[in-house]
Amino acid sequence: MENPILRLGKSGNILYVISGKKFIKVDSNTGEILQKAEVFAKDSKTRRFIIDKDVIYCRDFYRLYKIDAGTMEIISRWELGSDLSSDICALGSDETNVYASIRNGGFAVINKSSGEVKTYAVSDSSIWDMIVSDRIYAGSVDGNLYVIDKAGFKVLDSKPIHKKNLKSLLLEGDVIYTASQDLSIAKVNKNTLDVIDRKKRCHNKMFYIAGIWQDCLVTVSPPCGEMKVWNKSDFSLYRTVNRGNWDSFIDGDRLYEKADNRIVCTDLNGGICFGWS
Repeated sequence: MENPILRLGKSGNILYVISGKKFIKVDSNTGEILQKAEVFAKDSKTRRFIIDKDVIYCRDFYRLYKIDAGTMEIISRWELGSDLSSDICALGSDETNVYASIRNGGFAVINKSSGEVKTYAVSDSSIWDMIVSDRIYAGSVDGNLYVIDKAGFKVLDSKPIHKKNLKSLLLEGDVIYTASQDLSIAKVNKNTLDVIDRKKRCHNKMFYIAGIWQDCLVTVSPPCGEMKVWNKSDFSLYRTVNRGNWDSFIDGDRLYEKADNRIVCTDLNGGICFGWS
C-alpha cells in the first residue's frame, strides 16, 4: 500500500482496505490487489466501515456513506449529526435497516430501501459496539449491556456487566462475550443477561476481542503490544503473543492484522505468517 492502512475488513475472499483517500480490494488468498478507488476527497482518521453484501457502509465523524462494493463509488450519504457531540460511534445492519449509534446514547435507523432516517434515544451514555441479531445487543460507556427491540426500538432489558466502557462484543450461539476498559472479559447469557463467567485483569491496558478460534477467545491490546488466547470454557490463559494492533480479526483459521502499510495474515493452525503490502 502507498499509505498506512487505516481500516481492514473482509467479505468472502476479498479484503477491503481504507488507505488514505482510497478503498482497496485485495484477494485474501493471494494478496493480489484487485481494485483501487479514490473514494474520498480528504484524508480522515475517523472512518470505519461494515460490509453488507454488495454495499459498504462507512462512517466518517457524523457522516455515513453508502458505497457500491463493486464500483467503489458513493451511492448515498447522510449527515446524522453536526459536531463532535453527535458523531457516529458504531454501525450494524440487517436485511432491512442500517443502525448507527450516535454519541451520548442516540440511535439512527436508516431504511436500506428508502434511505429514510429515524432517530431514537436509547441510553444516557454512548454506545461503542453492537451486535445485530434477532435483537440489538449494545454495550455502553457506563458498562451496561442493552437489549433493544428492532421493531419498535424499545429497550427490552439492560444490565451493568462492567464498571467501565463495554467497548467490544462478540456473539456465539446464546453467549455474548464482552470486553471492557475495566480490563475484564465476561461471558453473558444472551437471553437472561446473566454473567456466566468473568476474568479480571486480562491486560494492563485497553484491549478488544479479535474473535474466536476453535475453543479459544482471542483478545488484543495494542497499547501493551500483545495478544492473549483464552480457553472459552473457563477463561484460563492458553497463550500470549507479543504483538498487537488495532482492527485485527479472526476469520476461520486465519488471523488478519494491519501493520503500517502491510496486511499480515497468520494461519492459526500451522503458525505460518505471511504479509502483503
